[in-house]
Amino acid sequence: MKRKYMSEFALNTFSSYLTICYPNDLDALNPKINYHIYMITLIPRLTFERDSLQIFEDHILLKIRVKTEEQDTIETFEFGLEPDLNHKDLIYEIDKASKTLSIVTKEEKIFKIRVLNLYLNYTDQFLETEIVYIGQSFGKNGERTALDRLKSHSTLQKIQSDLLFEREDRDLTLLLLEFTPMLLSSFDGRSKDYERSLDDDTIHLKSIMENPPLRLNNQIINITEAALIYYFKPEYNDKFKNNFPDVEHKGYKQYYDLDYNAICVELDPEAINLKLYSKERRYYPFRSIRYSLHPDNIRKSMFDIFS
Repeated sequence: MKRKYMSEFALNTFSSYLTICYPNDLDALNPKINYHIYMITLIPRLTFERDSLQIFEDHILLKIRVKTEEQDTIETFEFGLEPDLNHKDLIYEIDKASKTLSIVTKEEKIFKIRVLNLYLNYTDQFLETEIVYIGQSFGKNGERTALDRLKSHSTLQKIQSDLLFEREDRDLTLLLLEFTPMLLSSFDGRSKDYERSLDDDTIHLKSIMENPPLRLNNQIINITEAALIYYFKPEYNDKFKNNFPDVEHKGYKQYYDLDYNAICVELDPEAINLKLYSKERRYYPFRSIRYSLHPDNIRKSMFDIFS
């Protein structure tokens, strides 16, 4: 099959910032970070092990229980809060109900850290994180964020209810992602045999360059969300699970109007010690989620450069 144009283009979006938290910690997140994609996720149940806290002058030791339906393990963590601090001068309190370690200084300042944050900061393991729902909140011009959407989210409430009865060995968490777009291009000047003329190619190239994906917009968020849903097929999603990409979807029509070749989405969960999967499939780092915007028998993929 011939390439349609000498120059072909793809939209690439990548997770430039991500964080995970319990639902009741949303208010503690930095509101200046524009999270517009969110994932409702399940992780192993993390709890501080009873009576495991030991305090030494230069560090503390505690144990965290990691429990799933399949296994129940205990991991030991030893860490110092500050290099020259005598840790015995502080007061420590573990609240198992809120999964919180509180530390009180001599000046009566209180610092609190959740078991999830502590675990991810100090573990040498990746936390297996199951995606059960993917959503977005952008608005027309980015005025809405995932934090706003999640404060009154009916699907989140349903999953929380189901979890109480069906998945008691899991904790419900929220993975929030900020994405950055970039343009991928592929030029084939060797074959000199294309479906469209070089004049058409010049027109196509100019239209792309006049509308570069330099800043997030609702079309970029829409197509990123749809690609992620189609890839993971989370159990609580309905739209896009079985029909992506689709020229009839108006939410990312711009990329058909500009005649893009493909969409690619990259995630970096290992940056915060996570491994992502759903009941349908697992995500492998350094392998981008990649889809042609056109059927294989209609349009040659820009990534097909060896045949």
